[in-house]
Amino acid sequence: MQSEAHKLWFTYYPKVYGYYFRRVNVKEDVEDLTSLVLTNFINKITDSSNSIQNPHGYLWRSAHNHLVNYIRAKSKRPAMVGIEGDVIDVIDQDIENHRSQHYKDKIKHIMRCVKNNLEGLDLKIVEEVVMMDKKSVDVAKVFGLTADTTRQKLSRGLKKLRAKCLDLWQTLNN
Repeated sequence: MQSEAHKLWFTYYPKVYGYYFRRVNVKEDVEDLTSLVLTNFINKITDSSNSIQNPHGYLWRSAHNHLVNYIRAKSKRPAMVGIEGDVIDVIDQDIENHRSQHYKDKIKHIMRCVKNNLEGLDLKIVEEVVMMDKKSVDVAKVFGLTADTTRQKLSRGLKKLRAKCLDLWQTLNN
């Protein structure tokens, strides 16, 4: 049985790895998913009490189900960006781990642009609505404003940022 398990592993590993890599593109997660799926698959196939009619179909259905579970788990962790003094942090570990250093540098430059061009209540409203993904109505309650005033401040702040930070964003993309 050991040789059959090795044969299955080496036959399917590159295919399953490629399947995950095209969809996940994070080496560590791809390796984990591939190993998990293949280990479960080989255990099912080599177990004499299990008779799987279509082993190939079973493998790919299992791989797909693990991918769906992985994506669901990742989507439950929202990204948050915080501005504290001169420190700009990307809080979400997924972004820290999955994005290139160039991407993280671009985000930091944009965050500095935001901080340099907005101040006080305008900055706080943009942070809450855009970066923390809160509704303007909820933000209005926090700051004791009307919803219309909050939306107006948000709109003006974003317009100012578009004018000041768009050139920076385009420069960083080149």
